[in-house]
Amino acid sequence: HYIRLSVQPRCADPLLIRKSIQDALADMFGLTFASTYIDVLFVNERGSESVVRVNPGDASRILAAIVGASRASIRCSAVKESSFLPSLV
Repeated sequence: HYIRLSVQPRCADPLLIRKSIQDALADMFGLTFASTYIDVLFVNERGSESVVRVNPGDASRILAAIVGASRASIRCSAVKESSFLPSLV
């Protein structure tokens, strides 16, 4: 499953984006879900958008954590999600 994210403030480092999502998962669902597999496939040159790949079973949980993140230094918001990567463009 693929999720296209808007990132604020801009961040071109995929590790920081993944860490921010994992922190949001830990805050909302606990440490067990903080280790959910998240693969950052793309970060645009300006660092304002990224695409992540996640397990389809975890997608709704990850989207909920992104929306509910309150103390993250990097804020992400879902732009679009799909099980078909080319449809995100």
